Parts: sequence; structure tokens; C-alpha cells
Amino acid sequence: MASHNTRLATDKPQNGLAGLRHWRYDLSAGLQVALVSLPLSLGIAIASGAPPITGLISAIIAGLVFPFLGGAYVTISGPAAGLAPALLSGMLLLGNGDLVAGYPLLLVAICLTGLLQILLSFANAGRLAIFLPVTVVEAMLAAIGIIIIIKQIPALMGTALPASKSMITSISQLPQAFSSMEPAVFAVGGICLILMFALNRVQGGWLRKIPAPLAVAGVGIVLAHVLQLDAHYLINLPDSLLADSLTLPAFSEVWQRQELWWSILIVVLTLTLIDGIESLATIAAVDKIDPFQRRSDANVTLRAMGISNSLSSIFGGLTIIPGGVKSRANIDAGGRTLWANFYNAIFLLLFLLLAQSLLRMIPLAAIGAILIYVGWRLCEFRVFSRTFSIGRDQIIIFVLTILAILATDLLYGILIGVAAEVLLLLYLLHPSFRTILTGRLTFGQSFAYLGKNLAHLFASPIISIKQEPADDTPHYRITLGTLVCFNLIFFDKLLQTLPGNARLTLVMTESGHMIDHTAMEYLHQLEEDCVRDGRKFELLGLDGYYQFTPHALSARMRNLQLAREKVRLSQRSRELGQYAQDHGLSFSANPAGVLDPWNFVYLRRGADKNESNVMHGEHLGLHVKIFDYSHTAAPDYYVEHRHTLMIATLPQGTSNFPMMAITPEHYLERYLTSMEEIPWETHSSSGDSYRLFSATEPDKARTLAAQLAPYLNQHHNIYIESRGHAVLAFFPDSELSDSQEINQLMQLAALLALEPVSARSA
Repeated sequence: MASHNTRLATDKPQNGLAGLRHWRYDLSAGLQVALVSLPLSLGIAIASGAPPITGLISAIIAGLVFPFLGGAYVTISGPAAGLAPALLSGMLLLGNGDLVAGYPLLLVAICLTGLLQILLSFANAGRLAIFLPVTVVEAMLAAIGIIIIIKQIPALMGTALPASKSMITSISQLPQAFSSMEPAVFAVGGICLILMFALNRVQGGWLRKIPAPLAVAGVGIVLAHVLQLDAHYLINLPDSLLADSLTLPAFSEVWQRQELWWSILIVVLTLTLIDGIESLATIAAVDKIDPFQRRSDANVTLRAMGISNSLSSIFGGLTIIPGGVKSRANIDAGGRTLWANFYNAIFLLLFLLLAQSLLRMIPLAAIGAILIYVGWRLCEFRVFSRTFSIGRDQIIIFVLTILAILATDLLYGILIGVAAEVLLLLYLLHPSFRTILTGRLTFGQSFAYLGKNLAHLFASPIISIKQEPADDTPHYRITLGTLVCFNLIFFDKLLQTLPGNARLTLVMTESGHMIDHTAMEYLHQLEEDCVRDGRKFELLGLDGYYQFTPHALSARMRNLQLAREKVRLSQRSRELGQYAQDHGLSFSANPAGVLDPWNFVYLRRGADKNESNVMHGEHLGLHVKIFDYSHTAAPDYYVEHRHTLMIATLPQGTSNFPMMAITPEHYLERYLTSMEEIPWETHSSSGDSYRLFSATEPDKARTLAAQLAPYLNQHHNIYIESRGHAVLAFFPDSELSDSQEINQLMQLAALLALEPVSARSA
């Protein structure tokens, strides 16, 4: 427990020499990340068709280089499972089916990919990837997950099958993998797979502190020893790391064999596209769970990845990108700067030099189990259900892109997904074929209308921009038309030219026909940024757009009549609506983006923040708002986490609550960086202990906590955070609270309303 005399770290840690003063946090985090990265890096190399040691080489080079190039803060870079299928495919393509012959040629493609990324970073291309259709990007990751699972099933069975670039061939080989299964190897793989899923479901206790990949690798070693698995079922490392492990890029061979140039170009474009998309998506997701709310620079990160990739290839390593799983492990372990990445590399180097014999004992089936779990998290059912909740239009693009990738490859599959998005938007915008049959439009008029809609998809959506009169800060009123992923670049460039403190009013006009899912996500992120910076933001005109689904980020079309129609309420909405009526509260089932003007630590985390079934009103002098809340967070970028939250706010002009948080056990401990833990402990009826954190006025925080202690003792696992005029509370163990838990939240609001002034700060 921290001492009272410990200086409160409210400043944001920086990279470079200034970051070295956080070495205790970063060193500890680097060790824990290395324990996660060690088996993952080996597995990613194996899944890529490369020698296992190349995964460690890539991770070490990434850690030694990335911290000195900057661009991010708590992101851990290295080889990533998302690029393994592309690397395997590229190796087979360049080597004409021979992995050994293809690997030196692939290293040339990786080096050229790095150089191309460096050039793109100087062209400020770092933000371009975010304007691809969001659903196509999510489908790419889901398809990668499916590919990883299918490719690792033979390893889990102990079956050696020839590597194949075609997924159709790989799927057709699965019956052979099952028929020639080695029972002992499958026993190891099956137990490791069950253990991998079980450990990742553990919510607390000492098991939660053990990295699941490390535990699975350790259990795999024990099982392999007990069952006496043959050496060819274990990881193979070279006898001499320096003499036998370094493969050099075959630059001269590529230069002399002109027939390879087209294939090299295809591989470079594929790696650049996937590397860029996944890198930028990862750093954006990691930024949203950074406890210090720092923002990465997309162009600098792209340049850093380019330099890292070029250097990695020269030493025989794989492609390097930011990793979501390792970055999340870094944050959870308390990492504060990119020096954690550096320490991670040092520990990996020590493991490689000192524990080679132990690494050679890890069974391939255990590595396969780890990778299958990683693949599952990318493509599990909740990923599909979340996409469907956003809209039927999105699930069509999602499934079509996945099928296209599985039937062709990643590059062509992504291009097909983008083309499908264009065609779907045109279909939605184009009048029905009935208008032609009934004579309301001629064929010529119909084609002209089609061409006009196609042009609108790629033309600037900005109709006008006007600077409004303002006292101290500039205020801009921007009028927009059709806004979709393909023309967001024009709007984004305009925003980059405006003053950083500018207030914004966006008006969606009648001339606009559609706002797609990617654009809605962009607008919501813009609104969140403005609220965080204390800038005014208004979005007008959406009331004339019909929302495809109740999800706040679903696509919308201009249709005033449909927009005004009453949406049928779900069973939960009806129940909460009745609860609100019984307690004198207003109710709205409509979804909306969640804003956080109070800067709650909990609400800082994650993306796609959505509220619905909102009950609000006055309660004993407080304004109470209870609502269903959902968000996503790295590394599970596309899996929704849902809770029912209560926010109680004091009237303006009254005394404040202290800045504090009461947490069950270690919940959110790593994110409460602006607070200091103070001596205080109470236990709920279930025996769970609560901890107290305070940003200012620890005495008043302790006073309020003591007055809430009887309530805490009666209730299990509730999180309470106060930020001056507002208090947030919810039950972390529950998804959507039932009426009993909502009653408990209302009881807390009543207690807060009755707290004496001594528990508040002036």
C-alpha cells in the first residue's frame, strides 16, 4: 500500500530520457510482457512457416529499436499473429511451395515493406488506413483468426501436413489430420487448449497473475516429458544461435530473377496493407486504455514500424507491428513508457541465451493451443453478433469479406470487401427498380442517378464552412452532405487545419443522403475528443436520418418519415421503462454515444461507447442517470463489455464530493494512476475487500468511505468513483443489472444525497 508521503504522479510519463525515471514500473512490466511474448513469438514464427527462433529475433529487434523511434507510449511491438497467414502465403508463393527456399526471398519483401512504410510516413499516410470501411478491417481480423485455427489443427493433432497457400486445400486436409492423429500429442494439445481457455476466464486470485501462454507452455513441457514425446513434436532451435539461426535476405537472387518481381510486389503490397491497417488499429485501441490518456502519432509509429521491419529482415526476422495482447499485458503490469518495450527485449534476449534447453522442450501442440486461442478471440461468435447488432448491411459485408479472404487471399479479399461496400452503398442510395418499371425514371435517368451517387461517395462532403462570432475561442459551423468512409479523408484534412481549441458545430443537411457506420464511428470519436479537451461540439440534423438499428454507431439514411416512426421496444426496454415510471424517472430506450464531461477513469477506457435504456431524473436533490453501457477494449477489440451504470450529479453551486475511487480488490488498479491509495479497508458480506484511492483531500475521502462502509459491507463487488460534482457506480461482476441491483444503485444515490457536508470538499 502506498505511503501518504508518496508524491502523486499526475504528470503524464514521456518517452526518451525523461521516461527513465519510471524505470521501476517499466522494468517490472517488461519482465511480465516477456513472459507473455516468449511463447507467443515462438508460435507466431511457427504459424508463419519460419524457424521458431525468428519470432524471438523479431521481438528482440522491435524492443531494441521502437523505444528510440517513438510514436506511441505503452504499445509493445513485435511479431503478430495477424500477419502469420500473409507471411506463410508469401513464403510459399516466392518459394514455389518450398518454405526453405521462400524464406530468404520473403525477407527481401519484408525489407522493401519497411522502406515503403518509411516513405508513406513522410507522405503523412499514417491516417489513411482508418478510412477503410471499419467492417472490412474487422472482417480481415476475423478471417485471420479462422485461418490461424485451421492451420494449427494439424499441430494440435501431431500430424505433419504439407503447408498450403490455399485455405480450401488446408480445409480439405483436415480429415487427413484427424485420421492420422497421434493420441499422445493430441492429449498434450487438448489439455493445453482447455487450460488456455480456462486461465483466460479467471477473473481474480493468484492464477490471474500468471500469464496464460507461459502457464500453458510450462504444462506442455511437463506433459511432453511424462508422455515421452519424440523430438520432432517439440520446438526446434539451432545449436549455434549466431552461426545457424541468422538467415540473410536474398537480395541478389531477387535482382537476378525478374520472374520474381511481380510476386515480390504482390507480397510487399499485401504486407504493407495488412501491417498498416493492423498497426494503426492497434495503437488507436491501446490509446483508449492508456491510463494516462496519451495519444500516439500515427505517422511516427508507421515510420518506426518501417525502420523496425527493415532491420528485422536484415537479421532474418519477421514483420513487426504493435501487438494488442502484449500491450494490454504491459498496461496491466503497470508499464508507463516505451522503455517497457526495451526491457522486454532484454529479458527475451536473456531467455534465449540462458534457457535454450528449456525452450527446446516446449511441444508444438502447446504452441498450437496458444495460437488457436488467439485465433478464436479474433473470430468468436460475439464478434459476429456485435457486427449484426450494428446493422444487417454490416454483417453482409463482414461475412462476404471473410469468405472472399478464405477463398482467395488477404489482399484480394480486402479489395473484394471494399468493392462490396461500394456496391452496397450504391444499392442503398439508388431508387428501387420499380421506379423504372413504373415509368417514374427512364433507364438513362437511372444510370445518371447511379453515376451521381458514385461520385458523391468519393467527393468532398463539405458543403460550407463558416466561422461564427466568438468571444475567446474560434467557433466553426461546418455543413456536410453524404458522409461515408470513402470521403472522410476530405473532412479529416479540414479538421487538421483548424485551431486545436476550436469549437465545432456540424450540420448534416437535407442534401446528404447517407452516413455510414465508419463515418458514425469517426464522428463519435471526434465528439469524445472535443469533450475531453473541453471544447464545445454539436452535431445537428441527425433527426432527419433513419437509423438502421438501435446501435448508436449504425448507418443512417436520410428519410424523415421513417426516422419519426416509433421503434418497438425490447423486453428489457419495456421492463426498465416501467421501472422508470414507477420511480418517477424519465426514460429513453434510444441508443447514443457516451460522453464523459466528468473525466471518470472507468469511462476513459475502450472504444465504441454506447448507452441505451436511459433512466434519469431528480432523486433527493441529486440528478440520477441509470443506463445500460457497452464498450470494447484491447486486446478484444470487437467484443462488447456491458454493464448498467449509475451517475449521480450534484446541483451546480453545491459543495463537491472528494476525487476518489472505492474499488473491489484490484479492479482498475492500473488505471487509477492519478490517485494514491490510502490506508483503508472494508469487507463485503461475501468477504471481498474494498480499497480506497484518492486524488485530493485524503481525509475527506476517508470520511466519505467510512460513511459508505455499512452499504459496502452489505453489497458484493461494487465500484464507486467520484469526480467532484458526479459519482459513478456499477457492479463489475454483472453484465446488465436486474431490478434488484438497480434498487441497490438507487440506495447508494440516496446515501450520497444524505451525506453531511463534512464528506464533501468546498
